[in-house]
Amino acid sequence: MDIMDVGRALGQRPFQATPRSVADWLAVNYVNTKGGAFDYNTAIVTTHDAFRGLHTLQSAVDFCKTHGNPKGREQNASAIAAVMPYALEHKSVCHRIGLTAVAVGRFSGRTVYAKIKAPLMRIEGSEAFVVMPGYRMGYRPLDIEIDFACSVALETFAQDDRGAADFEYLFAGPSPQSSKLRMFQAIRGKDRFRFSEDQINRLLDSS
Repeated sequence: MDIMDVGRALGQRPFQATPRSVADWLAVNYVNTKGGAFDYNTAIVTTHDAFRGLHTLQSAVDFCKTHGNPKGREQNASAIAAVMPYALEHKSVCHRIGLTAVAVGRFSGRTVYAKIKAPLMRIEGSEAFVVMPGYRMGYRPLDIEIDFACSVALETFAQDDRGAADFEYLFAGPSPQSSKLRMFQAIRGKDRFRFSEDQINRLLDSS
């Protein structure tokens, strides 16, 4: 499961979550459900190159329309089109971050892992950001869910010489006006609630 879905399972009041409430959410949303037909990996790869100044808007869209799972090419192209104006304005030095999974508890006798998709750290001037994409159109995350997922990513990746980094959530999902329209918003941790390491460990223990 995705770390954002862990935030969804914890609910709007995460510190009141219990193993039972998390398990009930998983039972409804994960057990006996099929995975998605495509992913946004192509748009994520393109995002990394876009911040480095290696794409124009058109070349980024064209790349997404010709690479990856054909079932998701239009969706990937739509996501990168939403992100590109921001990326073009914030050219950065970028470092790739690999996919990481953290254990978040046990369910039906098996250990449950959450994957953290924070594919890059970008450095713009004196600021550094662990960047997380939010490109899915099927759900608009709540503020507390974004804050939790990004705080976990920051605790995981912003270590040692990365310790001063902030998180940056690139939301390119459904608009409040219509679930069929995509909107963009860059959300930075300095403007948000940040879960501490102790709080994160407590919440992961509760799941």
